[in-house]
Amino acid sequence: MTTLYIFKKVKKIIITLIVCTVCVNCSNPTFNKGTLGISDPYEKYNRKIHLFNKAADRIVLRPVSQVYGNSIPQSFRLSANNFYGNLQEPKRLSNHLIQGEYGKASVDLSRLLINSTVGLLGLFDLASWIGFFPEETNFDETFSYFSIPTGPYFEIPLAGPSSVRGSLGILADYTVNPLVILPGAVPSVSFITFEILSIVNKRYEYSKIIDALLYDASDSYSSSRLTYLQKSDHSNLNSDFLEIELFDPLENF
Repeated sequence: MTTLYIFKKVKKIIITLIVCTVCVNCSNPTFNKGTLGISDPYEKYNRKIHLFNKAADRIVLRPVSQVYGNSIPQSFRLSANNFYGNLQEPKRLSNHLIQGEYGKASVDLSRLLINSTVGLLGLFDLASWIGFFPEETNFDETFSYFSIPTGPYFEIPLAGPSSVRGSLGILADYTVNPLVILPGAVPSVSFITFEILSIVNKRYEYSKIIDALLYDASDSYSSSRLTYLQKSDHSNLNSDFLEIELFDPLENF
């Protein structure tokens, strides 16, 4: 199976899901309990996924992240985080170009060139050291730029809070990841490895906040949803609900 064939399939899936998102958004005008004006018609399903995610966190992710954070030197974790961040530059570059943010796109390109060469494939973030700082964006924001509706709130298995459009954005983001584009088993294994390391590292760095949301709140589903919606509403640039990750793995330690 060729890479071109895979991209064609992914493209068809994305287009189909976008159409479904528009239809769902139009056919579900009511909002869930007035919570920040966001629709949650799949709350029953979302709560089941939330319980599954919470169990996976308690049994696997939280203990693994503690072992990782307490046993792996910070310098190694930082280098792995920098490498992962460098893999996100094509995503930022593509989306900034599509959104017409050419100045930001030039910064993305500069970061990619500097960190991929002098920074040893991104292990060292030299671009930030000389003043080229990353500005996060993704395909969810690009979809919003083209006025594609957000769709209902949606909790993703093993990923957490999102929206229907945000879920499509995550899928689209992966299509411009260099390790996904490159053929062969090594890039595929590397992609999975660094995705897992990013998740584990993020869970360790934000353990207190995540524990408070998941285990200290009386209703962890509502608390997680509210936190997600508040962050999304705060970063809203187009009077629309933008999907962002609850915690940013690219933030400084």
